[in-house]
Amino acid sequence: MRLANAVTAPAAGVAVVVALAPVVPVAATLLVGAVVAMAVTLRAATHRYGLVGALYLLGVGAAVLALARFPFVWNRTPLFALWGFGLLSLAIFCLRVALGVVGRRALALVVDEGADSVWDALSAFGGTLVIAWSVLTAHEKAVRSAGIGIGVSTTTVLDALGYGFPVLAGVLRRYRSVTVAGQEVVVPLWAVRNGIDATTVLFVGCLIVGFHTVGTLAATWQAVKDTTGYATERAGDSVGNDAAAAGSGDRPQGDESG
Repeated sequence: MRLANAVTAPAAGVAVVVALAPVVPVAATLLVGAVVAMAVTLRAATHRYGLVGALYLLGVGAAVLALARFPFVWNRTPLFALWGFGLLSLAIFCLRVALGVVGRRALALVVDEGADSVWDALSAFGGTLVIAWSVLTAHEKAVRSAGIGIGVSTTTVLDALGYGFPVLAGVLRRYRSVTVAGQEVVVPLWAVRNGIDATTVLFVGCLIVGFHTVGTLAATWQAVKDTTGYATERAGDSVGNDAAAAGSGDRPQGDESG
């Protein structure tokens, strides 16, 4: 896959998102952008859909941080999901590339032809499983986080009614940062107080799973063609048809004046 294709497809999707974000809901905007990015990838005749999906999510996440035209809602759960799943997908692609040297050589000992395409198919399938499991896990965590928001609201109301419950929001306000390796990391209080929108997390996750699934299907079909000689047979048939057409065109015509 040429670098131009890897950049053009996600860039087209990001451009669509930037154009639609101020007037179209988040889910619809992300879906249209993903369809455009996937269509450009399909036209490029490549199966690197996972990489395109990762760059698409990261590109949208970067645009949300850099541009003021995005509504405020984009800076909450959508931004969290875009960067999280985008970085995970990119890490999976890099891992596939790193392991590809060993994987291709190992498959070459077993497969006579098409070891590269077989590795692409197997690694794409493994990457799809990992990203799908991660999406389900993230969705479960997001559902659990909703309990924090309920706890904040409940304790606040009970304290206002005079029941003397400690207000959870006040506790969270005092412990809004943690220190990791000597560096202070600020915890996003909107996520702690209100929870993560599980529906948005699942939707963004399904988008990147869709990219990986289509990439797996494309890589599998390519492996089938390479290992069964399908492409060679089609090329031979095409050459034979061209030769037959050329032969019929060169055949001398009889004298019809008789």
